[in-house]
Amino acid sequence: MAEKKGVGHAYNIDFLNVVFAASSLFLFLSVVWMVWDDFDREWKNTQRTFAELQYQVTEAQYQQASRAIDRNKLQQLQSQLQTAQRTITTNRQKVDELQANLDDASVRLDRVTQQSQFAKATYDQDRYEFEAARVAGAAGAERMGQRIAEQVRQLNDLNLQVEKVTAERAGIQRELDQYVGQAAAIQKQIDDVGAEAGRIQKQLDVLAPSALKDYFRNAPLLDFMAPTLKIQQVILPNVVDDVNFIRVPKIDRCRTCHLAIDSKDPVYEKYPQPFKPHPNLSVYLGADSPHPIDRIGCTVCHEGMGQSVSFRDAAHMPATEQQKEEWEAQYGWEEPHLWDYPMLPTKMTEASCVKCHKQQVYVPNAANLSLAYATFERAGCYACHKTRRFDTDIRRPGPILTKIDAKLSQDWVKTWIRNPRAVKQTTWMPRFWYNSNNSSPEDAVRNEVEINAIVAYLFANSERFEPTVRNPPRGDAKVGEQIVKSVGCQGCHVVGEGERTAVGPRRTFGQPLQNIGNKTTYAWLYDWVRDPKHYSPDTYMPDLRLTDAQVADVATYLSTLKGPAGDAAKATPDQKDVDGILIDYLYRGGLPFEDATASAAKMSAEEKQVEVGRRAILRYGCFSCHEIKGYDKAQSIGTDLTEEGSKLVTRLDFAFISDIPHTSKIAWFRAKLHDPRIFDKGRVLPPLDKLRMPDFNFSDEEVERLVMAIMSFQREVQPAAALLAQSARYDDRQAGRTLVHRRNCVGCHVIEDVGGDFLKLVADPSLGPPSLTPEGARVKPDWLYAFLREPITIRPWLDVRMPTFGLDDAELNGVINYFGSISNTIGPFQTHEIVRVANSEATGRRLFETFQCQKCHVLGAIPRDQETANLAPDLRMASDRLNPEWIVEWLKNPLVILPGTRMPGFWPADLYPKSPYPEFGGSADAQMRAIRDYLLTFRGGPSPRRSAGGSAAAAN
Repeated sequence: MAEKKGVGHAYNIDFLNVVFAASSLFLFLSVVWMVWDDFDREWKNTQRTFAELQYQVTEAQYQQASRAIDRNKLQQLQSQLQTAQRTITTNRQKVDELQANLDDASVRLDRVTQQSQFAKATYDQDRYEFEAARVAGAAGAERMGQRIAEQVRQLNDLNLQVEKVTAERAGIQRELDQYVGQAAAIQKQIDDVGAEAGRIQKQLDVLAPSALKDYFRNAPLLDFMAPTLKIQQVILPNVVDDVNFIRVPKIDRCRTCHLAIDSKDPVYEKYPQPFKPHPNLSVYLGADSPHPIDRIGCTVCHEGMGQSVSFRDAAHMPATEQQKEEWEAQYGWEEPHLWDYPMLPTKMTEASCVKCHKQQVYVPNAANLSLAYATFERAGCYACHKTRRFDTDIRRPGPILTKIDAKLSQDWVKTWIRNPRAVKQTTWMPRFWYNSNNSSPEDAVRNEVEINAIVAYLFANSERFEPTVRNPPRGDAKVGEQIVKSVGCQGCHVVGEGERTAVGPRRTFGQPLQNIGNKTTYAWLYDWVRDPKHYSPDTYMPDLRLTDAQVADVATYLSTLKGPAGDAAKATPDQKDVDGILIDYLYRGGLPFEDATASAAKMSAEEKQVEVGRRAILRYGCFSCHEIKGYDKAQSIGTDLTEEGSKLVTRLDFAFISDIPHTSKIAWFRAKLHDPRIFDKGRVLPPLDKLRMPDFNFSDEEVERLVMAIMSFQREVQPAAALLAQSARYDDRQAGRTLVHRRNCVGCHVIEDVGGDFLKLVADPSLGPPSLTPEGARVKPDWLYAFLREPITIRPWLDVRMPTFGLDDAELNGVINYFGSISNTIGPFQTHEIVRVANSEATGRRLFETFQCQKCHVLGAIPRDQETANLAPDLRMASDRLNPEWIVEWLKNPLVILPGTRMPGFWPADLYPKSPYPEFGGSADAQMRAIRDYLLTFRGGPSPRRSAGGSAAAAN
């Protein structure tokens, strides 16, 4: 038989077996690695750490609670318990017999109670059917009535049985308690002694690690059932993300790692991040806050990618370079390249408030944002840049230049606009020339031509101004200085107080006064202080109602405030330079070069200079901040900032600047504000193509505020359900807040916890302007209207005074409605009628004298033996000025209404409603009302109604 040939193979089978085995093993290990990599997520380790931390802290609490137990008392109670238990043991047969009888009685009581309840249910149903049949005249109604009567008898019998068995059971219980009651009472005392430790022990039992809870339920492929580690997600249907032409409900998973973010338990405040609770739960995220986490979430305020559960992918942003390095080492953090809206720096989070508070210029509980808007407004950014919140009913930020010839000299104006800060360090006036893109020697000639030309245009178009007093008398500079420091001028003006940042935008609301003696003439100063609206009818500068002698003193003092002369010209241009720049303007304005040259040749030297000035003013946008003749219809020149905060970083031109991250628009904004022309660096541009935004010399702090303001200018994407509900009261608040900020009332007064910067200059806050937050509840609306229209003296011992703002009726009513809305006192005018109670007036007088109210409160004459800081308003104005119900609330607890007040509280809260003065009879409320009614009998105090139409004294 022929020999069989072996089957041929292309490859060695033994080698293939090895390859297949290795491949299978590699595939198996790859699958295991894939499953483990998918399972072992970063957030799970975070939750494990949190659980361990919870257990450690709770264990420490348990040990502390255990140590707090009174061991001697516990030992004594246990001894008593043993004695009581021996009594039970001695009478065990009787106790068991009574317990059996009690159990039997309980069973019988349950049975008869159930029978009674069933019978009652049947009776109620049959009674209804009987009543319906009787009304309908049904034939079987009489028979049904008989059945109802029988059911009543049965129900009464059952109720009697319930009462009988209940009494029987109670008797058995009382007899049993004679044996076991003492032991039960002692056991309760023992439980109370260790109650706190017991409560914490139960928490420990829940938190204690176990194989079932920590490993089996969270194991790979088993964690779909009931894991203890899981993603914490909140879906917000009324808050949306704008995702390429569609808006989808926002999903936040931040609580997956920030596990205690909405917890009010103070123990979590000691935890490290990310386990700390939100620092302001009364406003944000708390269940009873206006912004609960299940309705608002996190990323609508903080930005970032809410759906991510990875530290890096959530687009966290470091606050400092040191934190950045720590994150890179610990989390592998890198700049987010794939998410358009990374998290805001913590200090800028308030920029997101306007996503929902979209029409509010000043948002409550957002002090940083309010300060940012104040800086934005004071710097005049809105004048060149359109924004949604600063687009209507707001005047130009700079003084008018239509009457410049009466106020300033040409040489001073040239020096001033060349470099304003060289003349006044705290000025908000920016620098247009000699900046980073036009400071070369070649640029100096053009700079000087434009400076001279602008001044020539302004003075050529200046209107005639006639001062009220042609030759004003001189005053005493020292007296004038004291007046400026005391009456409140420094609430809006600074006088040589260092950097602008140190005093802030509220105290630099008005023009800085340093070096004003070099700036203008004494005659102009006298006319301005005497009546600001005579020179500038639209000015916000109020009337301080100074006498002519005081006006002369202040003007004389101001004229002595002199300082640096400023920067001198850095080039001396000739007519050829003027001609060349004019032709450049004409050519770039649309004329062919030959026509531009011919047009310039037809002008005189003076006309050429004025024309260059006209075009330079148009180029630099001077008319945006200043009223200038001939520019009534000119359009603002800056970029529209309405949605700048939502702009993608890819739409920003970083040019050749490489030392700032090209993935951060906040970094771009910072660079732009520090040096507005930085992005011209390295570029070759003709003069009229260069960036023209001026340099405000913003400090780092001011830059951060302005970046916050810009980041708040967001595209409106949130639905109506997410926005703050609007109402008449809402409108009153917004209009009022806008007015008190734009008139800088917050420069002197604290309103809604904002402002009061002037108080820093006062030795004692009681000697400064009062807080106006409770004003709507405190004073009557008609009195407030008259007072704002014609202020009167309230605290005559003070020098600081309430000026006359010249508000119209609509503005006056807006302020009154605003104060009423924040005090929840808006409503019809009311007349308080004193209810005559027997001896009430006499009681009020006796209490008034006992409390020595007149020791501080003025009643006409100012007490001479009292410190000025302790003096209080004239009580003769109470009936005319104060709301009667507010007087009672004020007497009840002055410190709650006005923290820091010197007004004592005579009725301690721990005794209320009882009074510590029983000799006067009645409750605390009755005594307060008695004083209130006595105060309302006072007459003869000053009143704004009586002073209306005449000259009022200085109001304090």
